[in-house]
Amino acid sequence: MDLIKLRGITSTALIVVFALVVFTGIGMYFAPSGRVAYEAGWTFFGIQKFQLENLHTITGFLMAVIVGIHLLLNYKMYAGEVKMLFK
Repeated sequence: MDLIKLRGITSTALIVVFALVVFTGIGMYFAPSGRVAYEAGWTFFGIQKFQLENLHTITGFLMAVIVGIHLLLNYKMYAGEVKMLFK
């Protein structure tokens, strides 16, 4: 696979996963604390609190992996930017 395509796929995946992390984070911010959410049947766009928490955790780990891949693929560009920063 072409390196440019791989970079594009990685960047796009990073944007999608970031949007999911933000969405689930907002839902968890507004969720009632403790068992109140479960007892009241609270949902965020149809997603229960425990599902939000699980989705947030999974997408957070996935985002960390994709960030690592993104940094590996763009290491030369990043190193050049850091050099320019401290020049």
